[in-house]
Amino acid sequence: MIACSDESQVGTTVVVASDYYPKDFERYMSLVQFMEESPMEDLDLHGKVQIAPYHPHFEFEGSGKEEVENYTNRSPYPMFHILREDEVGKAVAKLGGDASKVWNGNIRLFELMQERWGASGIKEARRGDGMDGVDALLKEVKLSSYFDSSADTSSEDDTTTHQCK
Repeated sequence: MIACSDESQVGTTVVVASDYYPKDFERYMSLVQFMEESPMEDLDLHGKVQIAPYHPHFEFEGSGKEEVENYTNRSPYPMFHILREDEVGKAVAKLGGDASKVWNGNIRLFELMQERWGASGIKEARRGDGMDGVDALLKEVKLSSYFDSSADTSSEDDTTTHQCK
């Protein structure tokens, strides 16, 4: 649906796949790799959509199991965030062409959370438990500073659904 929708339609979908290896990150990533190869190739989706994986035990290659950067891609359940590449390109352009600004800002947020509340605080926040001081922490990280003030960061709320023909 995303690949055949036009720019006026929402270009992102999150698929929660709670039964797809929630305790086995390696097997989940094998599934992600398969999806990025066979179906993406068979359906001619390369260059049109991309898959961002999220998992309860997400671990970046070369990272230790409890390293803070892993939390940027951890989620309560295995998930696939499917994004239309043209929208990703526009978002990166708003960041001055530097996509790492989002990831680095997210890492900085988790680093500050760990400094203030420890690893247990990060886990509490992931469970949705209220945390005192979160608003101040977000202001400190200045998430809005990802965007160049001269770039147009406005967006319209489009809740229209679309079905491919």
